[in-house]
Amino acid sequence: MQLLIDTFLALCPLYFYMTVGVVLRKMKVLKSEDLPKLNAFQIRCFIFFSLFNNVRNSDFSAMDSGKLLLFGGASVVFLFLLYMLTVPRVLKDRRQTATAIQCMHRSNFVLLGMAYAEQLCGPENVGPVSLLICIVTPLFNLLAVITFELLRGGKIHFGQILWKILKNPLIIATILGGLCALFKIRFPEYLDKPMKALGSAATPLAMVLVGASLTLKSLEKNKKLVLGVSAVKLLLSPLLIVPAAVLMGFRGAALVGIMTAMAGPTAVVSVSMSYELGGDGELAAEIVATTSLLSLVTMFLWVLALRGMGYF
Repeated sequence: MQLLIDTFLALCPLYFYMTVGVVLRKMKVLKSEDLPKLNAFQIRCFIFFSLFNNVRNSDFSAMDSGKLLLFGGASVVFLFLLYMLTVPRVLKDRRQTATAIQCMHRSNFVLLGMAYAEQLCGPENVGPVSLLICIVTPLFNLLAVITFELLRGGKIHFGQILWKILKNPLIIATILGGLCALFKIRFPEYLDKPMKALGSAATPLAMVLVGASLTLKSLEKNKKLVLGVSAVKLLLSPLLIVPAAVLMGFRGAALVGIMTAMAGPTAVVSVSMSYELGGDGELAAEIVATTSLLSLVTMFLWVLALRGMGYF
């Protein structure tokens, strides 16, 4: 019982931020049409500085960076291949198939990874999550494009995809932070302090926006499919990867990062990408909303189980 209480208290701030987001949406302070721009602003400003600060202040010599990067990348590719081989055998509509595959293997890791790691392991220990974002985020983008193009018989332009990845603000933040860590670059206090202040706002704002996006307005149309994809995303994907991560020796923030990348709800950006690449955007929106709500329970259970076994 004490473990249950401790786990709830550890995650309570995140739930509080999400509740604030729900309330603000109900009050129409935050509207659904505003969320894409706010998410873009959040990523390019607050998460940018949060990631930059964490990477530049991390001691990568104290962690097995290569092993973590390899495992994170391999896990994402494994799930992608698994779902590409199986889902088309079940679904016949190619638009729905591509959308379902993207939603099954792509999580809201950028918004949630740092938040869970900070809350469970402390802000000074989130270096491994910053490192995972560097490999997982580009792979999510690359494999999403490949999914839609393959299933509609289109041509994949790797040069364009690579350029988009290199322009991603999170990749830029990681590279800049890595250079600062490598060359021991330090900033004067009048710059260091405001950069840390901007970074510290990332978690509260990210969770507020997640809360504001929670809605199930049009679920009835694709109820069975949405629930099936949600079960795969929140239960099967982490069940295939997290035990392997434990066996590989990952603990603490590294394990929290792997867990969040695999067990987290489907990424919000999946909706716009589904519309843009010829998928079923409405289905993607339903999956994002459903996994976001159900993950309040499933993520809590994953954290409870792993904390109970003493892994973080």
